[in-house]
Order: sequence, then C-alpha cells, then structure tokens
Amino acid sequence: MNLGFFFTITFLMFSTVSGCKVDVQQSPELIREKQDQSVSIPCSVSVSSCPKSQPHISWYVFRNDSHYQLDLKAHSLKYTLEQQGLKISSLSEPDSGVYLCAAALLDVAHYGAQAIGRGTTLKVSETSLNVSQALLLTLLVLLTVYSLLVLVIIICIKIGKFDLVFKRRWSKSEKKENSAKQVLFSGVMQELAKRNLVGGKIQSHYKVSQDKSTALQNSEDLYQNLDE
Repeated sequence: MNLGFFFTITFLMFSTVSGCKVDVQQSPELIREKQDQSVSIPCSVSVSSCPKSQPHISWYVFRNDSHYQLDLKAHSLKYTLEQQGLKISSLSEPDSGVYLCAAALLDVAHYGAQAIGRGTTLKVSETSLNVSQALLLTLLVLLTVYSLLVLVIIICIKIGKFDLVFKRRWSKSEKKENSAKQVLFSGVMQELAKRNLVGGKIQSHYKVSQDKSTALQNSEDLYQNLDE
C-alpha cells in the first residue's frame, strides 16, 4: 500500500514537471539608434503548465570578437530590465551586437525548462547634426572667418603692408581713370579739329565771295564816273 502510494506520488510529480515549458519570443529585427540615446529591446517570456513558477531572465550579447552574459546588477545604470525586455542607456558604438533573451526555471531541471530567443541586432551609429546644431556650426565658422579677417587686417596695418596694398590698388584705378580721360579728351580734340577745319573752309569761301562783290561794286562806280 505504501509502495503503491509512493509510485503514485512520483508519477504525478514527474508528469507535472515534464509539463512545465518555457517559451521565449524575441523579434530578430534590426534596431538602429544614435549615440547617447537609449533603446529598449523587447522580449516576451511565457510559462505553460507551471503558473506558480517564475522564470529567471538573463541577457547575452554576441559581437564579432566576443560574447558574454550581461551583468545587470553590476551595470544597473547601463542595463535595466523592463519586465522581460532590456533597456540600454547612453548608447555608444561598442554597444552594437546581437542581444539574446534567455529564461530558465531554476527550480526545475529538465528539457523545456530553459529557452533562449532568436536574438535582436542592435546597430549604434554616430549622432547626426540636427538643424539647430547645423546652423550653430555655420555661425561659428562664419564668426571664425570674420575674426581671422579682422586679425589679418590689423596685422597688415601695424606692419604697413595694408597701406602699400591700398596705394597700389588706388594707383591702378587712378591710372585706368586717367587713361579713360585721355581717350575721351583725344576724341573731343579730334572732333573739334574736324569742326574747325570745316568752319575754316566755310569762312574762307565767305571771304572770297565778299571780295568779289566789293570788286564788282567798285567797277560799277567807276563806270558811272566815266559817264559823267
């Protein structure tokens, strides 16, 4: 009787234990984030046939040159559990990798009491500049250029090169202006010379005609005197 009761209890215990199963659901998607941001990697854990058993959650990371279990207690500021999910704060490029969620029933040791997710890939890139940061950087560059220009002008004035350069430019512009005036003056003089030449011809012609009329009048007076 006692032996039969023992086998009955043993059968019930093993049948109950063998029914406990842990299931981990993790999206194998690629998450892209910027530096200095935070990210939450989701993970869903369910336990069947053992509603009173609480699974132990742990996270692993796989990188190109290493893989290890995350120490959530020692790095509580960096890693935080959000139910079964993992939150990573203050991201940097070394945080890139494949993160796997694992769950296990510590009070049960049989197949199915442990499970691990498929892994979620995290890619952390450099922080890009937003519009305000780009404008601020542009203003900073312009201010730097302006300051350098003022500094160069001050240095040139102190060593006397600025006046020399200014005089050279002024002399060049003055020479161009004088040459333009000379060309204009030459054109005016040529025009006046042409006008004087035409005016001289007209005046000489008028003088010849006046002399002829005077001579004709004198001859008529002479003939009148002879008739008298």
